[in-house]
Amino acid sequence: MKNSTKSSKMAFQRSLLAAAILGSLAGESFAQTILFNNGAQVYTGPTSIVKVNGGFQNDGVTGVFENNGTMTISNSVTPGSVFLKNSSVLQGNGSYLVEQDWINDATFTAGTSAVNFTGNLQEFITSTIGTATTFNDLILSGTGAGADRKKTLQLVNASISATGTLTINDRELETLTNTMFVLNPSTACVTNSTTFGSEGFVSSSVGGSLSRATNTTSVYLYPTGSSVVTTRYRPAQLTPASVSANTYTARMGNNDATVDGFNTASLDTALCTVNSLFYHQITRSAGTDNATIDVFYDQAADGGWDGLAQWNTPTAALWNSMGTVTATSAVPFNDVLKVNWTDFSNSPYILSRQKPAMPVLACAPVCQNSLGNNFSATGTGSIYTWTSPVGTSITSGQGTNAVTIDWGSGSGPVSVTTSSALGCASNPASCTVTVSAPPVAAFDTASTSGFDYNFTDQSTGGATDWLWDFGDGSTSNLQNPTHTFSGNGPENVCLYTQNTNGCADTLCKTYDVSLLEYVTIPNVFTPDGDGTNDYFFISNSGLKEYKLEIFNRWGVKVFEAESANVTWDGRSTAGIELSEGTYYFILKAVSQTTKDYSTNGFIQLLKNKK
Repeated sequence: MKNSTKSSKMAFQRSLLAAAILGSLAGESFAQTILFNNGAQVYTGPTSIVKVNGGFQNDGVTGVFENNGTMTISNSVTPGSVFLKNSSVLQGNGSYLVEQDWINDATFTAGTSAVNFTGNLQEFITSTIGTATTFNDLILSGTGAGADRKKTLQLVNASISATGTLTINDRELETLTNTMFVLNPSTACVTNSTTFGSEGFVSSSVGGSLSRATNTTSVYLYPTGSSVVTTRYRPAQLTPASVSANTYTARMGNNDATVDGFNTASLDTALCTVNSLFYHQITRSAGTDNATIDVFYDQAADGGWDGLAQWNTPTAALWNSMGTVTATSAVPFNDVLKVNWTDFSNSPYILSRQKPAMPVLACAPVCQNSLGNNFSATGTGSIYTWTSPVGTSITSGQGTNAVTIDWGSGSGPVSVTTSSALGCASNPASCTVTVSAPPVAAFDTASTSGFDYNFTDQSTGGATDWLWDFGDGSTSNLQNPTHTFSGNGPENVCLYTQNTNGCADTLCKTYDVSLLEYVTIPNVFTPDGDGTNDYFFISNSGLKEYKLEIFNRWGVKVFEAESANVTWDGRSTAGIELSEGTYYFILKAVSQTTKDYSTNGFIQLLKNKK
């Protein structure tokens, strides 16, 4: 009885398959064939091939169709769709090549099967009663363009099993407001074509997403994109912080986030602007681990970005900077990465341009009507923009972190902003400059003798430092110096004076330095202590070289001097009083103007008799 039943079942299966094959081979005679299983139990072996030129419908409460081979449901006049109806069961470990839609109102047990949506027209995965299909391997293929490259979840979610894969190729998996759940935590189970401009991606409307289970600290790809208005592939990557089980979801909103209620004009003070072309929604739907978030973009099409922002957190109703990120340039996509993000309480994320930190600026006092005052700032930007009050002038350095400003008479603020390479300016740093009055330089001078001059400081305004420039290469830091000029002629004397605030003033005067040069030599003196003509002295003025030697009548040197102001008192160099008589002198004398007054002659030393 059992053998008979088994034989009958196999015969039925063969006849059913034969009908399907005949339908596919008969051309026009079977153009609208649907392989219809109305409650039978059907089995196909691992090497079997079933080709339906039309649709396939598994129906009936007791209908069990087990496919372990290759089953092709192609599109003729009747769409090549799969219909699962009325509590029937489709199961097995084979493969399905589906040219049109997948309508699951019953039970699909994926096993290790692969479902390949091969159509060149838009294909739908759907249910009239809300049944979500769990696929093992889901493959998207075909050559349709535009809307016809879509494989669409309509009204239902779908899943990839814990051992399955999602192969997107260059197609669009459109989830609409539904979610594709990838339950396999392998990082490699989701793949797509990455040929630039022809990438495969998952698109979702608000409420829909791609969900992935994780259990490693490796990178999980979310190949998000959209073909709404402008086709964009802008993936995201998440790297969980631990190997614990977590689930993260992502979608890309291919429009200004303002349209979806996330106003791109509402920014915290750390942001300059945010991307108005697209944004991402990322959630952690299960688990508690932090994750590194990495968002990719095409700089040529999207502009440059150096930050990430999250909506509503921590400040409600605006985009909040996510702080320090790593921005990387690459081909074909740049990316912005936030390490170990902790807060998944709100899902919208967006590319941003972050304001550089406010530069550090300190202002030192300046002096009234002073030139070349230096100001510098320290910051992280690449371009600096300075402003100064009316009555001042920035003479150099604009655009750099250090400027020179000529100042007028009034106080006022100096401010500076620094900008990133993307043109985003920091909040301004400013400081108020205190202006101090300078001293007023003044001096007088008087000639003492020859080229010797005394200079007297008469400056007002609290001068504390002085620098004299005598015009002949000599200087002095004394308040009231004495200076000996080197010769006749005009000399420009300048006094530079400064007070405790560092303010300075200068006064210059020209002096016509002139000196009467002469040498007068007496021929007699009387060193007898009577107070009259007691010393031999050669009157002179303007000498720079002088040497006097005196000899007795036997040629012995009795006195010498090398200073023009030295006198001879009639004693020898040993202090012995010399006798009356005639003495011989030799004088070497050269003036400041190099005139030679050198000479020699005789001196009479006389003593009055008492």
